[in-house]
Amino acid sequence: MCGPELLLLRLFVLMLGLFGRLAASPNGSPADSQPSLSASSHLCGGTLTATHGTLQTPNFPERFPVPISCVWIIDASGVVGPNSSIVVYLTQQYVLSGLRFTEYMYYSEDFKVPSENVFELSEYDVTNVPWIKFNSPYLEIRFTMEALYGTHLRALDHLLDVYGFNITYEVDKVKPYQCNALQCRFLGHCYAKQDYSPDQRGRCDGSSWRQVLSW
Repeated sequence: MCGPELLLLRLFVLMLGLFGRLAASPNGSPADSQPSLSASSHLCGGTLTATHGTLQTPNFPERFPVPISCVWIIDASGVVGPNSSIVVYLTQQYVLSGLRFTEYMYYSEDFKVPSENVFELSEYDVTNVPWIKFNSPYLEIRFTMEALYGTHLRALDHLLDVYGFNITYEVDKVKPYQCNALQCRFLGHCYAKQDYSPDQRGRCDGSSWRQVLSW
């Protein structure tokens, strides 16, 4: 086989490969263009040096792209002392798994000194643990998830359309007042006041319970 016949055969093979790639993707684009764990990391994560702040999934409380992998580093090396810690409040925590907290005594791009404390959030913790305290000066918070369905907190007639998390951290003592989805009776949401005012305690508004963290 030579000449025009060989050229036609090569063209036929190329067309088969192209059609196969298009068929592998449900939206008609090549399968290789689908998001990967490494490609999704730009949507979230980063280094946090403020004494308080929030961490949230992209588009919270809407759906976020999966698979996803995010890493936050809370750097409290200049703040943590004998009377303060890194405290993470699970204010709006709807994912049932995928969150892993690792403490470090030192953390940089090329050198890390981990401590012995690693905490991985479980389904039980989501409704029973309102806060987590860490005594090391660096905290790595890693979130990975492959699929949305079957991985989120749901309650009958409530919390049916919320995804991900919007959690709060502070470098200080543990606050005497905290809340989470269970303490809000699955009817509303737990919030941290953006202005960190000390007087707001929470209120019941109709059938929705709106808890507000005190700072």
